[in-house]
Amino acid sequence: MATSKTATLIAIAALSIAVAVVGFQVQATRALAVPPPLGSQGNSAFLGPWCAQGDRIKHCSVGGNGVFLIFTNENGDSSTGHFVGISHNVVSADQWNFAQGTVSGDGRTISWSNGTYWTRCPSGGGGHRTPNLDGTWYRGGKRSQPCNMRQRKTHLQLRNESGQSANGSVDRRGHVTTYWSGTQIGGTLSPDGNTIYWDNGTSWSR
Repeated sequence: MATSKTATLIAIAALSIAVAVVGFQVQATRALAVPPPLGSQGNSAFLGPWCAQGDRIKHCSVGGNGVFLIFTNENGDSSTGHFVGISHNVVSADQWNFAQGTVSGDGRTISWSNGTYWTRCPSGGGGHRTPNLDGTWYRGGKRSQPCNMRQRKTHLQLRNESGQSANGSVDRRGHVTTYWSGTQIGGTLSPDGNTIYWDNGTSWSR
């Protein structure tokens, strides 16, 4: 009887060790497969403004919410994405038919599998320059809610998704001031130049 109990205890101990080993191996595999958090060294340099086909007026961007990458092309279309594998030089844009982009060794070019490419936008010299806000924007990034902005130097003419008009201005640091029927609403341009966060809690993206 004692011998049977001993054998049972040995079997249970061996099974526990095997489970622990398998669990460790799974965790180690996961650790290798998951890329470092966005914003860590290497990934942070990948985020920010890009230019489609190297054209400085075709603004694109790569952002991140801490879990996924967020790509926005020159037409204002966005897609979530992620790094492919553990080398962190290949990315996938999920909503763009899983198009893959390969980042060049110097980090200045993304070559997409659909035949297009993005390059880092030229800086154009030192100091702050007045951002170009001219064009179509979308409230909350929704294509069903287009807005419009016309810019002449620092002066702005705006039309929101409801057809209401306003005048305003933008400074070199991306601070926007607008007047809607006598009500002042300020906005702050995101670092990548593709989203304006308004003081009333809404946002416009392109």
